[in-house]
Formats: sequence, C-alpha cells, structure tokens
Amino acid sequence: MSSTRERPGAPAPGTRLLMPVILLAIFTVPLSVSGTAVSLGDIADDLGSSSVGEQWVLNGYNLTFACSTLVWGSVADIIGRWQALLFGLLTFGAGSALSLVAGNYWVLDGARLVAGAGAGAVFSVGSAVVSSNFEGEQRTRAFAFLGSVAGLSLAFGPSLCGLLTQLSGWRLVYGFQLACLVVACAGMPLIRRAAAHEKRRAARIDWAGAALFCTATTVTLGGLALGSATGWASPPFLLCTAVGIGCYGLFAWRESTAPNPLLSLGTLRSRRFSGITLVVAVASFTFTNAVAYLPVFFQGAYGASAGASGAYLMFLTLPVLVAPLIAARMTARGTPAHTIFTWSIGLLVVGLVLAGATASPGLAWMTLPMVVVGIGFGLQAGLVDGEALAHVPADEAGMGAGWINTVRLGSEAIAVSLFGSLFASFAGDADDASRGGFAAITIGSTLCAAVLGVVSVLLMRRPGATAPAGDARAADRVG
Repeated sequence: MSSTRERPGAPAPGTRLLMPVILLAIFTVPLSVSGTAVSLGDIADDLGSSSVGEQWVLNGYNLTFACSTLVWGSVADIIGRWQALLFGLLTFGAGSALSLVAGNYWVLDGARLVAGAGAGAVFSVGSAVVSSNFEGEQRTRAFAFLGSVAGLSLAFGPSLCGLLTQLSGWRLVYGFQLACLVVACAGMPLIRRAAAHEKRRAARIDWAGAALFCTATTVTLGGLALGSATGWASPPFLLCTAVGIGCYGLFAWRESTAPNPLLSLGTLRSRRFSGITLVVAVASFTFTNAVAYLPVFFQGAYGASAGASGAYLMFLTLPVLVAPLIAARMTARGTPAHTIFTWSIGLLVVGLVLAGATASPGLAWMTLPMVVVGIGFGLQAGLVDGEALAHVPADEAGMGAGWINTVRLGSEAIAVSLFGSLFASFAGDADDASRGGFAAITIGSTLCAAVLGVVSVLLMRRPGATAPAGDARAADRVG
C-alpha cells in the first residue's frame, strides 16, 4: 500500500520533523548501554552484590537487541515503518520505566530485556524510515547525521551518565533515557504523514522464522559467553555452538522455502549489499575492540584511573562526530561510496596496527593511531547503512536495515568475546598482562579485519558498484 508525494521529488509532509525525532531515539540506544555500564557499581550498592544479576543487566539488553533487529525490520515492512517505530519506542520506554522503579534484580533484568527489544526497533526501523524518506544528497546527509549522533552518544554518553549517577544515583540514568523516549514518542504523530507514501510488503509475518532466528542467536551468544569463561574447547561452548549452527541452518532452510520469509535470501545474494555490510564487521574487529580494551590496557599498563582512561578514549571517539559529515561531503562531490569504504577499511586496519606498535613507548605515542582508527570508523558510520539500503528494494528496506544491524551486533559479540578471552589468558602482573593481551588483540583483530576488508572491497568493486544511492535499488540482484 502506498501513496504519492505532493510533488515529484518533494519531501513528504512532516519530513522536517522526522530527523530530530529519529536522531533523539538513536542517541538513546548507545546511551542505554554506556549508562548501565557506568552505573553498575551504584546498582550493586543499592540492590546488593549479585554477579548473575549484574551480568544480566548488561547482557539481557544486548541479547534481545541482537535478536530483535532483524525481526523488527521485517515486521516494519509489513505493518508499516511508522507503526513499527512507534511500537519500538513504546517498548523501549516501558523497559526504561521499569528499570527506573526496579527494586530487585529480577525486575531490573526483566526490564533490560524489554528495553533491548525496543531498542532493536529504533536502530533497524529508524534507518529504514530515513532511507525511504530522503533522496540524493539529502539522503546522504541524513545518514551522516545518524552516524554523527551515534558517535556523539558513544563519545560523551559515559561522561554524561557518570555525572547523572553522581548527582542522583543510577535511577536518574534511566529517568533521563525515559525522558528522551517520551519526547520522541510525542513527536511521532507529527511525522506520521511523512511515512504515508512508504510501500508495504503484502505478506504475513514469518513467526516460525523469527522463532528460529531468535533461538539460534540466543544460543550462539550464550555459547560465546560460556566459551569466554570456560574455554573454547569446553563442552558447554561446543554444545551451544553446534545447536546454534543447527538452528541457523534450519532458519536458512525455512527462509528459502517460506512464501513470506523473514529474510529474503535474494538480498544476501547481492554482492554489493554483502560487500557493504562486511564493512560493518571490519569496524567490529577494530574500532569496537579498541573501545572495549583500550581502557583496560591504560589502567593495567600505565596505572590510569577509570576516569582518566575514559577521557583519553575520546581521541578515539571524537573523530566519529566529524568524519561522517566529511564522508557525506565527499559523496556529494562525486567520490564513489566504495572508495570511501576502502579508505575506511585501510585506516581502521593501519590505525590498529600503529596502536599496537606504539603501545609500549607510552600514551602520547598512541594518540595519533587512536585518531586514525576513529576517523576510519567515522567515514563509514551512517554512510554504510545508507549505501547498503540503496541496493535493497524499497519495500524491503526494513528487512535490509535489520540484517545490517544483525551483522553489526553479531560481529561485535564475536569480536569482544573472542578477544576478551584472549586478553584474560595472559598471566603476570597488570603491566605484563595488559601489554601482552593488547598485543595479542591487535594482531588477531588486524588479521580478521584485513581478511574481511579484502573480501568486502572485492565484492564492492564489481562492475557497476559505483551507482548512486538513489539509482541502485532496481538491478542489483545476482541470480
């Protein structure tokens, strides 16, 4: 079902209000992760020490977030993206409200599961709404703003949430998130007309496929957590891995035979789409690992405080505020997207190598490599979503966005779990352990990222891969 715009090429009514609402919602998603991590100590002081309870405050959100992105994206293509985004915001808000009033870990952990499910809709459906409401240079600029806002939340979210926790305790963190989501929900009716022209798929929701995908993802991520704790040859890890692979196999079979699949396998056969989504995996093995383990390295090797190591991390995160806008300007001036992605991959890999090479001389030597990694990530932040969705049919934009975010979250989980275990395996004093662990992470991450990067570049550089974003939707399938 669709309708036309008032003038060909003109923005739909309400489009001007669309970006502020979605940007506010996008800002809240990373904030919910960093805010929980920063306030975890205060949560333990208030609710009592519980390793399982504290672990699931973080892991519960990440688990339902990873499971729900693909499901929300596919559902949005069927019921309408405006409705799906509204439902997602309400779900995210309900989880934040429950977190705000939680009196024990059972309630708090359950609330985080609910919040993660809603956050999955914000990321996948939000980018699909942007993709279908802007064209040409405006579309590129819109995705650049998405990348910059995500970078803003990543760079300043921990400091903001730390300040809120100091002012009034950990509940204020969830109160702030709830306030942001209430404002976003209040703005949704104002942009309803902007989504009226969107095409919907005439299909039924593939609940069986959704159940298989969620089961496979839950078992696989649980196995990664077990493998990190008990070893990669332990029976629990091997069992979870086998079950997860089996469920993914059943999911692939289901999607190849279902009349209305949750994930169209034809989309994955698009070489350009697959090549662009691999750029996301390269970032997971470089930028994400750096964000996760550089603070640990700073504290172990140089005795930096938690606050100082977090502040020093801004050399890595601050470039993400500016680089997406630079990438948008380059695209507007005619630079092919695949060229920008190639530069992004190169900067991410080279920057991480330099960070490992300069780790021993001192913190000052690592400043430039951290900036290089941050620029590399910023060049693809936002732009990668926009360009990937340009190679997906308009009525499957939600599905495409859901898959991109599934790759993003899945590769991040694999990278952090795998190299976290590797980091922890180094014995000795804090200095030796952190230096040896960081060196191992640098080598392993670089090798993984380089292989993924080469495959990504080869797929993107196939003939015709430089088609503009707005013109590439029609004929991108490889049979």
